[in-house]
Amino acid sequence: MNRPIVIAIISYMFGILLRLYTNCMVFIFLQVFLIIFFILSLKINNKYFRFIKMKMKIVVLIIVFVFLNFGYLYTNIIEDKYESFYNNLKSIESYGIIIEKPKEKGYSKMAKVKILEENVSVYIYTNKNVKYGDLIYFSGKYEIPETARNEYGFNYRNYLKTLKVIGTVKDAKVEIIQEEKINVTFNKLKNYLKENVRKILKNDEYSNLVIAMVLGDTEGLSKELEKDFNDSNLTHILAVSGTQVSSIILSITIIFTTLKMHKRLINIISIIVLLIFMFITEFSPSVQRACIVGILNLIASVIFRRADIWNNLAISLFVILINNPYCIYSLSLILSYLGFLGIIAYSNIKIKVKNRFLNYIIYNSLVITIIQLFIFPVILYNFGIISFTFLFSNIIVVPIASVITVCGFIIMIFPIKIFRILNFFIYITIKLTSFFASLSLSKIYVIIPNLIFILIYYLILFYLWYLREKGYMHRVKHFFRKQKNKIIFILIVLIFINVFYKPNEFKLNFIDVGQGDSTLITTESNKKILIDGGGSEFNSSFDVGEKTLLPYLLKHHVSKLDYIIISHFDSDHVGGLFKILEKLKVEKIIIGKQFENSENYQKFIKITKEKNIKIKVVKAGDKIYLDKNTYINVIWPDINNIVNENIVNNNSLVFKMVYKNFSILFTGDIEEIAERRILNLYSDKLKADILKVAHHGSKTSSIEEFIKAVSPRIALIGVGKDNNFGHPNEEVIQRLKNYNIKIYRTDLDGEIDLKIDKKISIRKLIE
Repeated sequence: MNRPIVIAIISYMFGILLRLYTNCMVFIFLQVFLIIFFILSLKINNKYFRFIKMKMKIVVLIIVFVFLNFGYLYTNIIEDKYESFYNNLKSIESYGIIIEKPKEKGYSKMAKVKILEENVSVYIYTNKNVKYGDLIYFSGKYEIPETARNEYGFNYRNYLKTLKVIGTVKDAKVEIIQEEKINVTFNKLKNYLKENVRKILKNDEYSNLVIAMVLGDTEGLSKELEKDFNDSNLTHILAVSGTQVSSIILSITIIFTTLKMHKRLINIISIIVLLIFMFITEFSPSVQRACIVGILNLIASVIFRRADIWNNLAISLFVILINNPYCIYSLSLILSYLGFLGIIAYSNIKIKVKNRFLNYIIYNSLVITIIQLFIFPVILYNFGIISFTFLFSNIIVVPIASVITVCGFIIMIFPIKIFRILNFFIYITIKLTSFFASLSLSKIYVIIPNLIFILIYYLILFYLWYLREKGYMHRVKHFFRKQKNKIIFILIVLIFINVFYKPNEFKLNFIDVGQGDSTLITTESNKKILIDGGGSEFNSSFDVGEKTLLPYLLKHHVSKLDYIIISHFDSDHVGGLFKILEKLKVEKIIIGKQFENSENYQKFIKITKEKNIKIKVVKAGDKIYLDKNTYINVIWPDINNIVNENIVNNNSLVFKMVYKNFSILFTGDIEEIAERRILNLYSDKLKADILKVAHHGSKTSSIEEFIKAVSPRIALIGVGKDNNFGHPNEEVIQRLKNYNIKIYRTDLDGEIDLKIDKKISIRKLIE
């Protein structure tokens, strides 16, 4: 047992995951199973159990059980503490210290405040001119962070846990007790280093890029430049990782070797610098990983010992997860460690090419490809993106970026004017990044696989790696040669099932898109219909299409939409659809007759022409079959009965979707005047099992006569939590309750899923 700490950290991580994703009974059952399995391995004598017996010694078993239980119980204590805050805390009145530089958010400042009585922090929003290091007394209403509001959606609560933040306090009343209560030396040092860069590189964009590449501080970068780095698969250049740490060590070596200093002393200085660097960069998980591994390697060199990369990696992960078990959620941490594992995997690759340049290209291509093999499933699972240009962008840009990082660090210490030559390299980097970001193949959206497939992928990857390390790859070749016909048959069956299997049920996903509407319909023949696409509230830069709707569809295995149905062209119904039209294949779009040439409508026409998407304009009385048992009856707008008052909302597309004996009435944003005209024309044809309540439950809609005529069993309301419009109106809610209608609303319930077969089954995401 050469590496007990590796076994310990793996067991500890499993303990954390078991507490976060299972209950106590599962944990107990697993331990009983492991004990029984170990006893059987001692009793049964065949080649498989002999192998287990050889590996699973009693010391290993003790380590596994101790750290598995430690991970579970330690996380349980912290989880109970968070739950106590969420369930019992209504307001906060406490002393705290501002531990990050406050950020401007609209007309107020957002500051991260460490509560003195607790080992947790809170974000406060205040108009007070607070600064990093200030001791304050603050009070205000406590807001619990959101969990995921859609299936597979972003869990803001878990994200904040990775930062040890319990929530937010908006409109906080703040009294500054003492300025710079904590030691702000490292913050001043960081500002000094940044200022040295700005002295030499006069261009703000250039200096901010160097600061980001050396310190991981992207605050000064423009949104466009950040997006270019993201789209060109070069984001890792802006996040402090092993590359930056290696560059720092190289910079120190260059500086002090020039001064003819002993290598051992240079290593000691490097250790001190890396410790300071962690303080400057505020101990983010990826920084801790890179610095701790770097420090342990340097210590080994100082004491003339050979560094064990696996133990060093395990120790760094232990330090991070002991400090905060919720860092196991951190995407940057996961990518950092997976990327490093990729680096370890290629460490013994030998390229036998005489031409140095060709050798460099082949070697780096292999390195980058192997690293991508380790990280791309995580990126795919989280963002639904693959890239066919990552290899070229990294091979070309990373060497230049490494020069910038090394020189940038030296500039921070010695701001010498000769380093203004760096402007040329920065210019080239920005241009290349912009070029690769502009390529269509740099960012392709694809269906996001299930988590089980990701896990199987990594199991196969690490198993092949293990076989290669042990020299057993010939066994794999022999296995595939012998079993290739069976493997091909299984693959064909899986593909056939995936392509031709039909769910034979009607599903409705009422998606939480904030203050807006969006519904995904899946028919029994697996036709995909998206009705409206949500949008952002006024004065919001949040792109619902890119951040919510597109990831939602990809994670639900929707890469093609058979129909998009648009009720009207207000942003809260169509704002998120533009990104969908750009990124996914859409067969046909159904809209009602338009009586106003709005900006959104013009944008829609432009995109559909570019994408050559068929548009069908419908009117009252039209009937369209979506598949054999599913059709829509168009009720509104009526071109002979146009409503001129609030013309966009009141001429929304209103239709009844019918599936066998079930029906759903979609009403867009019609108001009372339109409802009364519809009643006059269709009073006996409005009956439906489900009503999508008009205009988010506004008081101007859902009159009693209309509700009575529809007489639904279920009402769905798409509405943003704590929206500025007072939706849904209490009188409307009461009217629905008076008719014993079951009400589901996205602000309280999150996503609402309905399955319709012989009956309607309902699931809401937030219980």
